[in-house]
Amino acid sequence: MPQKIKKVWLAQAIISFLLSVLILLVLYWVAENFFSWSWVPLAGMILAVIFLLMLVSEIILIPYRYAFDRFQINSSELALQEGFFFRKTTFVPIIRIQHVEMHQGPLMRTQHLASLIIHTAATTHEIHGLTLNDASRFREQIIELVQAVKEDV
Repeated sequence: MPQKIKKVWLAQAIISFLLSVLILLVLYWVAENFFSWSWVPLAGMILAVIFLLMLVSEIILIPYRYAFDRFQINSSELALQEGFFFRKTTFVPIIRIQHVEMHQGPLMRTQHLASLIIHTAATTHEIHGLTLNDASRFREQIIELVQAVKEDV
């Protein structure tokens, strides 16, 4: 995973925080101007502190997320690992993969990164923060493996 993904995760955390604060301010304004409830300022402050703590924890966890999110592709399965405190490893059999998409949001596009979205009949799995070349290469590799496995069946 390239280091640039850390910038994307940081930007996502900040944007999420700013949107949460904006929604909080709008709700505060509506409550103050239309309902005049006395507990609204206290509730607003508590929520603002919670949002700020969530932002700080997300920023602190970026290096750990970077260090512990991994994937591996072999001829029979795709292994995805994520999580620091609660580690989760998912094994997706190649034969179960239906199709693979490349996805690029506006923040990832600014850093020339992409994600691979792997679809199975039951769910989707995502590999975040690949360079465009790596994403294309891994997509082609997965498609070739799926075709080879389906030819054998």
